[in-house]
Amino acid sequence: MTADVSVAGDLRRALADGCAAVGAWAEVLDRINVFPVPDGDTGRNLVLSLAPLRDVGASDHAIAERLLLSARGNSGNIACAFVRALLDGVAGASLAARCVVGAASARKAVAVPQPGTMLTVLDALAEAARAGLAAKDVPSLLGRLSTVVRETTGQLESLRKAAVVDSGALGMLVFLDGALRGYHGLPEPGESLAATFRSLVRFDRSRAAGHEEHGFCVDAVLRVPAGGRPPDEQLARIGSEVVALREGPLWKIHLHAGDAQAARAALGEVGEVLAWSWDDLHEQMSTSPPVAAEGEVHIVTDGAASLARSAAEALGVSLLDSLVNFGGRSLPETRLDPDDVYRAMRRGVRVSTAQASTHERHMCYGRLVAQWQHVLYLCVGSVYTGNHAVATAWRASHKSGERLIVLDSGAASGRLAVVVRATAIAARSGVDIGDLTAFATAALSRAEEYIFPDRLEYLARGGRLSKAGAWFGDALGLAPVVSPFPDGARKVALLRKPEDRLTFACQQVKRAFATGSRRGYLLAEYTDNRAWVEGVLLPRLRAAAPEAELAAGPLSLTTGAHTGPGAWAVAMLPDSPAQGV
Repeated sequence: MTADVSVAGDLRRALADGCAAVGAWAEVLDRINVFPVPDGDTGRNLVLSLAPLRDVGASDHAIAERLLLSARGNSGNIACAFVRALLDGVAGASLAARCVVGAASARKAVAVPQPGTMLTVLDALAEAARAGLAAKDVPSLLGRLSTVVRETTGQLESLRKAAVVDSGALGMLVFLDGALRGYHGLPEPGESLAATFRSLVRFDRSRAAGHEEHGFCVDAVLRVPAGGRPPDEQLARIGSEVVALREGPLWKIHLHAGDAQAARAALGEVGEVLAWSWDDLHEQMSTSPPVAAEGEVHIVTDGAASLARSAAEALGVSLLDSLVNFGGRSLPETRLDPDDVYRAMRRGVRVSTAQASTHERHMCYGRLVAQWQHVLYLCVGSVYTGNHAVATAWRASHKSGERLIVLDSGAASGRLAVVVRATAIAARSGVDIGDLTAFATAALSRAEEYIFPDRLEYLARGGRLSKAGAWFGDALGLAPVVSPFPDGARKVALLRKPEDRLTFACQQVKRAFATGSRRGYLLAEYTDNRAWVEGVLLPRLRAAAPEAELAAGPLSLTTGAHTGPGAWAVAMLPDSPAQGV
C-alpha cells in the first residue's frame, strides 16, 4: 500500500474477496456476538451489508449506493461506511490514503465510538497506512491487526465476562485479510487465521446469560430536505447505538430503540422514510439456540439441505451456502428471508441460483479443519452442484485435507436434511469418523423425499421444463411429483388434484414406515404455505406414521427457487431394524 500504488482495476475484485472471506466466517461471528447485545447476528449483518461487493461488474458509484441501502446492524453500517470511502477516493489516490479516509469515515458515522470494536481495528489499519506500508509488509500488518482483535477481550465489560473477542472487530479483520491478500496477490491465509482464533468456535452464548435486552434494532433510509437539520442532532433522543451514513440528501440510520413505531414516527419528523426494517432484540436473544454438545467429528453440509440456519446451529452443524440471485441481488441462501424470494417470484421476477466462488469455499474448508480435528462434509449430490468436486480437490491438495471427509450424498433438500440431522445426533456420542461415515451412508440408503410443485411455470423459468410443456400442464391442472436421486431428480408421478397429492404423500409415508421399524423422522417442508403445511399436511402425516417423530421446516431455498411458491415436500428417514452406530 505504498503511496504511489493506484487502486484502479483490482480494488473491486479484492473487495469481493473480502466479502467472500466474511461469508466463510459468518457463523463464527454470529456465535461469538455479545456486544453491544448478545443477539447473534454480526455475521448475518455483515454478509447482507457487504453483498453488493460480489457484483464486480457494476460501477463504483452504483455499488456505493447499494451499500448505503443494504447496510444493516451496527457492524454492517460501520463496515459500509469504511468500504464506501474506499470506493469514493480521488482518481489515482493510493489504497493507503483511502484506508485512512475510510477509517475516519467509519468513526465519524458512530455517535458514541467504543474502544475494542471494529473501529479499533480500522484505527490500527489507518496508522499503518499512514506509515506507507508496502505489499511485502501486508502479512505483518495482518499479524498486528490480529493482535488488536485479541486485545479487544479486555476492553469492554461484556467481552471480558464472556472471554471472547469482539465479533465486529474479528469480522473486519477477516474482511481485510481477504481484501488485502486479494489486492496484492498474496497466498490465501490457509488455516493460520482460523488457528489463531480456534477457541472462539466453542463459545456458548449462554455464557452471556443474565443480559436482558428489550427493544428493537432499527435500520432506516431517510430523505432529508435540502437545508434541513442534519439527522445526527436528533438521533440521540430517538435511540442508542446510533450509526449514520450520508449520501447527498439520503441518510442511512441505524439505532436501537425501545419502541419501533415511536422511532419510525420520530424519524419521520427528521425526513421522509424511504426504507424501514427492524429486529426484535429480545426475540433474537431468547430464540438463539444453545451450542450443541459435540463429539470428535464436526458435521458440515450445504445450504441446499432443507435445514434452517437456526436448526443447524441447534444441531451443531455448519452450513455452506450457495447464492440466490433475484432483483439485482446475490445473497447466501440461508441468510435470506424466503418470503421475500417467493413474493418476488409471484410478481414475475426471475430467480436463479449460483455456487459460491471457489475462493470462498476454500476458505470455508480451511477454517473448518483448523477448528476441528475431524470434519465430515455431507455434500449435496454431485449431480446437482460442483461442490463435491471442489471439496475433493481441496482435500487432495492440502496437507490438512485428511481431516476433511467428503461424502457425496447423492441427495439434496429434505432428503439431505433428515440424514444430516440423524448424523449430527449420532456424532454427539463420540463415535469415530469411520463409523460415523458408515452411519451416514446407511441412512442415505433409507432416506426418501417427494417434492410437490404447485405450478410448472416456475420450473420453466429456471430452464427445468419447456415453456410450452409448463403452459399445457398448468392449464390441465397437472403437476409432477419429483424425487431427488444420486443420478438427478426424477418425476415419479403426475397428479392433478391437490387431494391426490396429499393421498400420494401419505401412501409413501405409510409404506416407508410399515417396513422394519415404525419409528424414525418425518419432515414436512413448506415454501410460502407454512400455515397449510402445519394445519393440513401435518395431521395427515401424523395419522399415516403415528410412531414417527414429525416436524415442519422450510424447503431448501435452492430447491424453492426452481419449484416456486406454493410447493411443498415430504422427507423421511425410517429407523433401521438395527438402529445405531
